[in-house]
Amino acid sequence: MKHNILLAFSFAKRDFKQRYVGTGLGQLWYILSPIITIFIYTVIFSDFMKMKLDIIDNTYAYSIYIVPGLLAWISFGKFLSLLTNAISEKSHLIKKISVPVYVFYLSIFITETVLFLFSISLGVVFLLLIDYTVNFTFLWMIPIMILQTIFAFSLGIIISLFVPFFKDLKEAVPIIVQLWFWMTPIIYMKEMIADKFPLVLVYNPLYHYMHLYQDIFLFAKAPSAYNLFIISLISFSSLLIAAYLYKKMINTIKDII
Repeated sequence: MKHNILLAFSFAKRDFKQRYVGTGLGQLWYILSPIITIFIYTVIFSDFMKMKLDIIDNTYAYSIYIVPGLLAWISFGKFLSLLTNAISEKSHLIKKISVPVYVFYLSIFITETVLFLFSISLGVVFLLLIDYTVNFTFLWMIPIMILQTIFAFSLGIIISLFVPFFKDLKEAVPIIVQLWFWMTPIIYMKEMIADKFPLVLVYNPLYHYMHLYQDIFLFAKAPSAYNLFIISLISFSSLLIAAYLYKKMINTIKDII
């Protein structure tokens, strides 16, 4: 077990080095990619949203609102994308070397968790640059981020286990993720859909994470015990389902890839 965990760290380290090999800016893309994404959404939607977003008196109110949710979503989408394709992309290694498939899953978990922490740190730096209050309440971001990564990791594994049997899933997942993005209050306020489509919020698991990030960034508001219970339930239920399906399906998957 220890050997497999060390191997996962080794794969993750290699992924960090190779991801932007051959590009002119190299590792700088780890910083530039989230910044450019946030800039694009801020420029496009800031004029439209500034009349809607009057909850805090700050010139950068919309940027403050959008930063945590968008960074969290980028991480979530990346988790699903990489894990969905993990088995098919690593099939040649799975066949050739005696390495449990979960090692490849763990390497993705390590890589994307580190990048998520790094990107959120950039968000906090942004707040400091605009002289916005950052206090100890922001430490609540850490358990929320951990729980979100567990959920994203678990959901990605569940999907990846069905991809060898249903090839169309590889094409369907990006479309579903796009729809999911627009159903989640990240670039717009939850009040804009709460009255018309309340069930979209209640049954959207990512909403329960996103509004906690937004409350911390906007109001330095700590999550309630109830909210922490809800996201913990979502995360660990997903993890248990993923573990059960992995144990049941992995040997069959090895035979058919």
